[in-house]
Amino acid sequence: MAYTLPMRFRILHIISTHKDINRQELMNALQPEYGTEGQFKDSLVETHLASMRAVGMIEDTDISVDASNNLIQRFKITEYGQSRLAYLPKSWSQAHS
Repeated sequence: MAYTLPMRFRILHIISTHKDINRQELMNALQPEYGTEGQFKDSLVETHLASMRAVGMIEDTDISVDASNNLIQRFKITEYGQSRLAYLPKSWSQAHS
């Protein structure tokens, strides 16, 4: 049986596997696991990202504007965020390593 992490932890884990990542790329990565859940909303993912930035788990690597004048932010995990990955359940982390 597959174990689904709380979304915020999974977001942190996904960010840790990329040099940097934007919100749309993150949504694409989350979709297979969380796409059918009510919590799978762009606004909620943005709330998680803002919270993780506020406590220093992630940081911006680039901020730009696309052709439609939408703000595009790229994120990377910080050393503090990396340290939080130690709290992943061992059974989950072994299955995803």
